[in-house]
Amino acid sequence: MERMLWANAMKARWVIGGGFGLSFVQQMYWNQQLRDVEVFGADGNGGSMLKIVTDLTDEEMARLKYVRRLYWHWRGSRKMYDGRDQISDQELSDRGIELPQEEYIEYVKRPPHDKYL
Repeated sequence: MERMLWANAMKARWVIGGGFGLSFVQQMYWNQQLRDVEVFGADGNGGSMLKIVTDLTDEEMARLKYVRRLYWHWRGSRKMYDGRDQISDQELSDRGIELPQEEYIEYVKRPPHDKYL
């Protein structure tokens, strides 16, 4: 009996291997597509996984993102030395007072991604 099963399995090895191979390829393709649709959505604006986190509408989410970006870039209406009579560095140097020069570091600071705000 075992010899007959083994002989039949060897004759059908391409069918069995093809079934396993196609199921493997289908699982890899289908799981990736399902993940992308669940996370990013079919149109790229967020899938159903976001509904677990929030019940906000698209307009409310856009308003929240706008406020977060605005808050990040807003420097405030009050500056550090408002209301104080400050002597400028130029005036101090004109009077003979030497000030140490700060080291100049050039960099471009970009705002963080919305995910981190």
